[in-house]
Amino acid sequence: MDERGKIFWHEAFYEALQLEFHQYQDALEFDNEYRLSEEALRMDVLVIKKNRDIQIEKNIGRIFKGHNIFEFKSELDSFSLWDYNKVLGYALLYSSFERVPMSDITISIALTIHPREFFKFVVNECGFTVQDLGNGIYNVEGDIVPVQVLESKMLSSDSNLFLRNLRSNLSTEDMLKTLQFYKEYKLLDDRNVYLDRLVRANTHAFREVLNMSEAVKEIFLESAEKYGWLNDRFNDRLSMEKKHIAKKLLSLGISVEKVAEATELPVDTVESLL
Repeated sequence: MDERGKIFWHEAFYEALQLEFHQYQDALEFDNEYRLSEEALRMDVLVIKKNRDIQIEKNIGRIFKGHNIFEFKSELDSFSLWDYNKVLGYALLYSSFERVPMSDITISIALTIHPREFFKFVVNECGFTVQDLGNGIYNVEGDIVPVQVLESKMLSSDSNLFLRNLRSNLSTEDMLKTLQFYKEYKLLDDRNVYLDRLVRANTHAFREVLNMSEAVKEIFLESAEKYGWLNDRFNDRLSMEKKHIAKKLLSLGISVEKVAEATELPVDTVESLL
C-alpha cells in the first residue's frame, strides 16, 4: 500500500488464479509477470498447460489452450481499446519469441469495471461478437486468438470466489466465506499475498468476521498479527490520532518542540500542522 492508501492487487491476483485452479495444480504452470524480453515488457500472468491432454472444466479455464495470457485490472482501473491492443501485442510477441503458434494462445482479461466502451468498439468497429456466457464471463469472438473477459464482481461466488472477492468493500459474509475457503486450500504463512491484500483492503469486514467466530478469530488473528497484515492500517490510524492530538496542543499555544516530544511525531510533521 502506498501513502495514498492504494492497494496493489496484482500479486494477489496471481495467487487468486492459482487458488481458482487448485484442482489442476499438477497440470498447469503459472508464471507471474512473464518477461517477454530483456526490456520492461511483462505480461501479468502466463498459464501454461503442462499436460496437453487434460481438459480444463473450470468455467474460466474452458477457453484454455497450451499458452494462456492473463491481463488484470484493479478495481479502480478501466479497460480500453488501447489496453486490449497492448495485450494482443503481448500475444504476438510471445508467439514470436517462444515460437508458439497463435492457434495455441488465448487471452483472458480480468477486471472489475464493466468494459462497456470496449465491447461497443469491438462490435461496431471491428465486427467482432461478444457472447455473454453469464456470471461475468464474456467471450470476444472474431480476433486472431480466443479472448475472454472476466468481470470479477459478477463471477459466481461458488465457482470463482477468489477472483470475485479480489477487491475492497467486501461484506462480512463475503469475507467469512473467503477466509474459510482460503484456509482449506492454503497454509497460512508470510507468503499469503492474497490474504494480506484482502485484509488490508477490508479491515472492517475482517474484524467483524473475527467477532462472529472464535475458531476463525484464533486462526486468522494470530496469523494477521504474526505476518503484519494489519500493521499498516494500525500505524496509519495511530498516526492520524497523534496528529489530531498535536493540532489540539498547538491550538493551546504549546510549542512545536513540546508537542513533538509529547506525541512522538517528527518536528517537521508537527510544523506542517500549523
